[in-house]
Amino acid sequence: MDIKNLIQKEQEFAHYEFSLKVKTNIIEDDILKLGAKRLGTVLHEDKYFIPKGKKISEVTDLVRVRKEGGEILLFTYKRPILEGRIRRSLATTKLIQEKEVTDVRKDYEEVVNVNKKRTIFLLGPVVINLDKVENLGNFIDLTVEKEEDCYQIDSLIKKLGLDPQNSIKLTYFQLTVIDLDPLQRIFVKIHEKFGKFSFGISSAVLTTLGIIVGLNSATASKIAVIGGIVAVAIADSLSDSIGMYASKKAERGVSSTTAFRSALNVFLGKFVFTLTFIIPFIFFPFSFAIYICIIWGLILLTFVNFQIAFIHEENIPKTILKNIFIAIIIIIVSYFAGKGVALIY
Repeated sequence: MDIKNLIQKEQEFAHYEFSLKVKTNIIEDDILKLGAKRLGTVLHEDKYFIPKGKKISEVTDLVRVRKEGGEILLFTYKRPILEGRIRRSLATTKLIQEKEVTDVRKDYEEVVNVNKKRTIFLLGPVVINLDKVENLGNFIDLTVEKEEDCYQIDSLIKKLGLDPQNSIKLTYFQLTVIDLDPLQRIFVKIHEKFGKFSFGISSAVLTTLGIIVGLNSATASKIAVIGGIVAVAIADSLSDSIGMYASKKAERGVSSTTAFRSALNVFLGKFVFTLTFIIPFIFFPFSFAIYICIIWGLILLTFVNFQIAFIHEENIPKTILKNIFIAIIIIIVSYFAGKGVALIY
């Protein structure tokens, strides 16, 4: 099922009113073994808005602007209602254009973003959503259209070995507001701005440090080193972006627009940050500039891996140290490779 058909199907499921959500580590195979049909996977990038001048605690109604599959915008006016273990929600949803988001911002202010990867299954009257939500974890959301089918949800919960008493009545919006302190929200905002450039930045650092150290040990020539940096900024950035485009296009359900945006982010991230390594050579002596470049590269790697580890709830020090260790290995190997070339020629 292609991405547009999947999203259209998902919108049909959005009219289903009765659902139960549980935090879990269930995997796709656990659901497929029950005989469920896998419809596909879609990415949700949700921005939540509340009326200007209001606090989150004061509002019951909110506006959500959802980007699905990287390109389709859905506007939802939402009011969650809790009824026992089964959550029922009232929502009005419509397709909008990018320019219409500006109109939303006139009367509403953005308060939080919630991003998730949703894999959708269908088993009889039950829609099964397996959600991986940034910063919150993994959830299974079981939904039916009619109240008389709610027993099917209880049956599935038992088959999956879950405790229905652990069901979560709160929306992902509410969970995000509760779980994130002000400092964490700042990190989430940073990730939203720079996360899409993470691959390009990491590649820029590792490739450029190897080029700088290798060319310096081989030639000790400032012109050669700067020329190498420029070559990486142009040729390597283009090759990486083309590779990213091909990789995304090969993924099922990814549109050409989304693939192009991913490729563009790789190119911009690598091109811009590679060129920053030229700056030390402009203002400092050649030998000293080499050390500044190494320090700058390690700072960039620390920044990128910090926000990646935070978003994916990984061990932050371990993730940072692992990638810095890789960078140091590349620097050492490049140094001796350059020395080897100098000895040969």
